[in-house]
Amino acid sequence: MSTPATVSAATAETNIMATRSPRVISISSGKGGVGKTFVSVNLAAHAAAQGHKVLLIDADLGLANVDVMLGLQTSGSIRDLLTEGTSLEELIVPCKQGFDVLPGGSGLHELTNLNVREQQTILDTLRETGRDYDLILIDTAAGIGENVLYFASASETALVVLTPDPTALTDAYALIKVMSQQRGVRRFMVLVNQTDEIDGQITFKRLLSVSDRYLDIYLDYIGYVPQHTDVRKAIQRQKPLIHNGTDLSRHLEKLFDSLLDRPRDSSRSAGLQFFWEHSLAASLGDDDALNTTALQAEGKLQ
Repeated sequence: MSTPATVSAATAETNIMATRSPRVISISSGKGGVGKTFVSVNLAAHAAAQGHKVLLIDADLGLANVDVMLGLQTSGSIRDLLTEGTSLEELIVPCKQGFDVLPGGSGLHELTNLNVREQQTILDTLRETGRDYDLILIDTAAGIGENVLYFASASETALVVLTPDPTALTDAYALIKVMSQQRGVRRFMVLVNQTDEIDGQITFKRLLSVSDRYLDIYLDYIGYVPQHTDVRKAIQRQKPLIHNGTDLSRHLEKLFDSLLDRPRDSSRSAGLQFFWEHSLAASLGDDDALNTTALQAEGKLQ
């Protein structure tokens, strides 16, 4: 039996590990086109401006566009890591907003469904390099593909982005359902994009209602992002919108401060290595996890 001193020492060691390990946040969405990458890029820029050392991983493998949104010139991608043995240091691209980007590669169909060996390669590579960062953001693909489940369930925190569009709401629920039932993720942060305060709260309450009815999870509402012409302009200019002095920028800054101020999940903050290995182990046993029943949303989301 453990003595109080032993338990205290173990707890202290766990706390030290959590402090030293980077916080890993995945940004996912059930449906494409809801602004997930916009959120990822601007969150990375804001965190870097607050003094955090940030790595943004473009994990939308095959249809990556973080580099496009930032106007970055990249010569390599995760594909080179997997096929050419290129080092991570050679692939990481620093951007002038103060954070680093790991490009995912565009138009590469072979990357859309990583096998176990490729997942292990990514794990082995990021296990060491990840320790150099305070915050790792993983911009996943949309939907519930195997890559999405791998990256999202390997994170300490899963952020789900959606809009009030009924299809986006239904798909967000399907993503949360699959992640909770197939990968054991129990806590999610939720951000509603392209809306106002009232519709944002209504959308979240609809998602919360059906989730409470059918799933054993906890949803944490971060807030909403207004639909604004400045968003489109920022994307066209290939620059983050954050910190430009506008009302929308100040709204995003408060929103991201609230997100980053959330306490770390002590049950999932024991280090990057643990969670990537946990996710890898899960992927070995559920080749048939994505069956059609996982796509069904119980009840009506209205």
